[in-house]
Amino acid sequence: MAIRYVKNPHFNPLMMRTKNFSEWKEGCAHDPALVEWNGNFYAFSTDTFGAPQGCQIRKSGDLLHWETLHSAFRLENAAPHYKKGEGEYFGNLQEAYDWCVTDLREVGYGVCTRKDGTMSFWAPHCVRARNGKYRLYYCLTGYFGGSKSCIGMAEADSPEEPFVSKGLIVKSPAGWRTPNAIDPQFFRAADGRDFLVYGSFGLGIYLLELDPETGLRKDGAEYMDFCEGKRSFAEYYGKNLACGSLEGAAIRYHEGIDVLENGKWTKKNYYYLTCSYGSLSSKYHIRCGRSESPEGPYLDVNGNPLVCSTDIGTGNKLLGSFRRHGEQDFFCPGHNDLYATEKGINLISYHCRTNKFIEEKRSDSNNFHYLFLGQYDFNADGWLVVNANRYAGEEIQNISAEDFLNVSAGRYSAILFSQGTATEEEKAVVFRSDGKTEGAVKGNWKIFGSRYIEIETENESYSGVVMPAWIEGEGAAGLAVSALGRKSGMALHLNSTVRI
Repeated sequence: MAIRYVKNPHFNPLMMRTKNFSEWKEGCAHDPALVEWNGNFYAFSTDTFGAPQGCQIRKSGDLLHWETLHSAFRLENAAPHYKKGEGEYFGNLQEAYDWCVTDLREVGYGVCTRKDGTMSFWAPHCVRARNGKYRLYYCLTGYFGGSKSCIGMAEADSPEEPFVSKGLIVKSPAGWRTPNAIDPQFFRAADGRDFLVYGSFGLGIYLLELDPETGLRKDGAEYMDFCEGKRSFAEYYGKNLACGSLEGAAIRYHEGIDVLENGKWTKKNYYYLTCSYGSLSSKYHIRCGRSESPEGPYLDVNGNPLVCSTDIGTGNKLLGSFRRHGEQDFFCPGHNDLYATEKGINLISYHCRTNKFIEEKRSDSNNFHYLFLGQYDFNADGWLVVNANRYAGEEIQNISAEDFLNVSAGRYSAILFSQGTATEEEKAVVFRSDGKTEGAVKGNWKIFGSRYIEIETENESYSGVVMPAWIEGEGAAGLAVSALGRKSGMALHLNSTVRI
């Protein structure tokens, strides 16, 4: 059967910030997370200067083109009320505000929850609850770079309705003596239990169990219980899953993953944890581990728990900064969500910076985060791998060795990630019909099963999948390979185009 290639998706031009936030579309979408409702998709993201505060919302009917809507919390004219302690009629966020409010004189810069009553919300995650309502897990912090933060849960009848907070789940004080209570992500375990994973830098990533009926923490613990010694550190803040300079964790359970063991295909069930390592401004990248239990341990290909020291560490590196021919660049991709659509499409949403379409600003300091989506799959070892191209409606399908070679006569371009955080440059690779490779990746290759590929070099063995893709930098459809080094845990991404 012939490969079904995608057509030109005609992505929206990537806009920088303008005075009219409704023009931003995919622009200024920091920490995006997805949810479906009524045949549409919604991306919730961090507040950005120039748009109404209260968790930005974008809407799409096809996952390719997005329009900017309003915010989850309608906070217009609310600041004076929060300042006076009367904000319960504007989203019921008074408790969160009171915890995080910070005087500029305390820190000197970067205040997010201000004495005048304004607030800036970060990294929301919206999910549909068992009761049919939509729950928004939100976080508020006092100031950038501090741990004076809290996480709460709000509800609405739909993703487009105003959300109302139902209470706080966890608080963290200033001083980094505890986990930083930001970056919440909900997930449901195979046994029906609900969890919240959260945390940013400092003491790392933590896990709390939730009450499925209320959406709040299951144990009902309060911060004062911890302060008064009625709850231990672990009881209040939960179980530690990963350590170091990392944040933005997302966990998703997948069952029935095809894994090749000792020459035979078996079915495996795993929880996959992704999070972002390193400096947001210059070193951000996405890593992954997996576990057979929601509580972990989450390990990489070498059996190491996830740890980031400054900007690098353990964990399988899925995406980082890279540059393709034609100067198309993906800079500091990160803070992702793992989302499976109702039709079963596995997507990773993340923010990314690029200068490709921003002619008036060409700098690695580009701080405009764009909403990007990519499709993910699993290699023959059961590890999660990510298509490095933007999702354009492609389908996972059977790919043969003949299909693979027919695209551009086996000529592919390669991005090979390493432990370092420098921007990787695209290099040429040729796959020959005799099973050999030439160019930047020298060794042997084979395709087997429905779409699986194995590439053996002198020092590494890569296991991956082949999938159709829209190669945006070339303006053409083609095939993409997403593979993972069995020794290093570093990703190898390949692209080749076909004119159709």
